[in-house]
Amino acid sequence: MPIFRILSCSLLIAVVAGCATPGKPTGSKTSAKTPEAYAACVLPKWQTLAPQTTQKSIAHGYRLTAPSSLTSDEVLEVVAYREGSRATFYKGSFLSSDKLRMAARECLD
Repeated sequence: MPIFRILSCSLLIAVVAGCATPGKPTGSKTSAKTPEAYAACVLPKWQTLAPQTTQKSIAHGYRLTAPSSLTSDEVLEVVAYREGSRATFYKGSFLSSDKLRMAARECLD
């Protein structure tokens, strides 16, 4: 019985850790906008699609997170890059729609 508990706890920790950090990026684009301006454009669009979307300051930019109850969170990291910014999108799962990615793409120019 103790081995079963240890394995169960290990599996639970691995699942929680996997949800806490974004996986491999599914797309990356550059913009002439500053990270502040780009994030300010994307945030309201994402909040319309996913009302629980949050924005957090990270080194040299921002991380927008749209939580999902069924899949992993959708994450967009926007950091300073050359004369503008680089936006890197992390899709929650293959089940997720592309609406958030499309909203982020609308703000590139």
